[in-house]
Amino acid sequence: MLAALPATWQALARWLRAGLCRRCSGLLAVVLVGCAGLPAAPPPPPSWLRVAPADAPLARLAAEQGVPAGRTGFRPLLLSAAALQARLALIAQARVGVDVQTYLLGDDNTGHQLMRALRDAAERGVRVRLLLDDLYTTGHTDLLLGLAAFPNVELRLYNPFPAGRDSALLRLGSFLADFSRLNRRMHNKLFIADGRAAIVGGRNLADAYFMRSDEGNFIDFDLLCVGAVAAELGGHFDTFWNSAFAVPVQALADNRLDAAARRASFDVLTRAGTGRDRLPGAVALSGPPVLADAPPLIVADAQVYFDSPDKTAGHLPAGDLLPMAGLLGQAHERVVIVSPYFLPSSAGLQRMQQARARGVVVQVVTNSLVDSDEPLVSVAYGHRRMALLQAGVRLFELSTRQLQRQEPVRQALRGTVGRLHAKLGFIDDRLLLVGSMNLDPRSASTNTELALAINSPALTRAVLAQLQPDQNRGTYEVQLAADGQSLVWVAGGDGGDAPLTEEPAPPWWQRLQLWLLSLLVPDDLL
Repeated sequence: MLAALPATWQALARWLRAGLCRRCSGLLAVVLVGCAGLPAAPPPPPSWLRVAPADAPLARLAAEQGVPAGRTGFRPLLLSAAALQARLALIAQARVGVDVQTYLLGDDNTGHQLMRALRDAAERGVRVRLLLDDLYTTGHTDLLLGLAAFPNVELRLYNPFPAGRDSALLRLGSFLADFSRLNRRMHNKLFIADGRAAIVGGRNLADAYFMRSDEGNFIDFDLLCVGAVAAELGGHFDTFWNSAFAVPVQALADNRLDAAARRASFDVLTRAGTGRDRLPGAVALSGPPVLADAPPLIVADAQVYFDSPDKTAGHLPAGDLLPMAGLLGQAHERVVIVSPYFLPSSAGLQRMQQARARGVVVQVVTNSLVDSDEPLVSVAYGHRRMALLQAGVRLFELSTRQLQRQEPVRQALRGTVGRLHAKLGFIDDRLLLVGSMNLDPRSASTNTELALAINSPALTRAVLAQLQPDQNRGTYEVQLAADGQSLVWVAGGDGGDAPLTEEPAPPWWQRLQLWLLSLLVPDDLL
């Protein structure tokens, strides 16, 4: 996740360095503009999940894969090519509806490719509903209005900014003027086709989440769900779609073009590139969707956990993600937590200490400071490392330097920074937790999130086999030194490298910036 607050504070810090005094009057004007409210408009009509009839391709999928009625089949989507191909294939096979909920939709090759596929589905009569958090839409007015101009496409922005559709400075003013509301974001990621198949996981819809960025790429995870849970997830989508926080893009922006001109603009803006649209290692989209020569689905039952939109208003209603915390207390043997932004609360730390006191092995995989895209979170996590290690928790930090030791990963990264973005939990090798939530204060109390808890030893083992922390050459394990008062970083795998006595970290001037910013941003806002 690109957390709202750290990104905003970093932008503010850069702006301050440009000269505080001569810009004070400009800041005042921006804040006054930001105080403007949202445009008055009648609420849009509600709509609901459309479920395809029994003879539709995605309706037949469960039966063809041996998934009994009322249950769900699952397939891990660890490889980025498979994850993108799955989405494109589900769009291509949909007959009545595609519903997409996401925190970030990129104005890049991946975002354009998916938007073109949604447009094509709409043109053949499929209703498309796209619910996009408004945090990262600056400068996307023509793109979003263009997609929304196609018949059968509805596009709503969640918890929108009142100003700054195409101005980062005005958006910053809005943020400062209405911080308590705009700090709360919809972090959910959900993809539903025909009410029969769904994809849940950590990936946003942009190049960096599918190994297609030239700057930095995320190691992420999604789960394909075919069967009963798709309709249940559709109900979750409807709750957000019909909430007061979901506003049609046409009520927020106007580029003064008619519908035909908007559609033409969209076609130009999303025109396919020269080769970058290819899916690395992906199979063709013909044949059974996502399933050609693929392993069979793993049948299991799942519990859906999701936050209500009321959380955006500052409430934590019953039925949110908090009950998941109790799952840690059910562990008897081992808990593995994979969280790119790992910042446990005092209560979370206590639960891990209690699990260790019962003899439960607790392993955590997170990002290293030098490679994290949210280094302020990594700095705050660093203050908790000693207590975690003294409790017997094993800590593993993903490192680009270590990832480069693995030839397939090195080829996929193409010289870019590799970062963890998957959000996973494993309990006793029988229960798999997957979704959009991080183990940090934002997921707990600020952003809305979605997760599945799947009771399946087979599925848990299949996913865990790809991520075994103590066998992963892409990490350093942080350990207590012999003196018990300092730390060492031990390279994973069998490389035989000598332990590092200093944390792999960015240059000193970046560390100084982080330290100064950490004084401004309290942990509960990270």
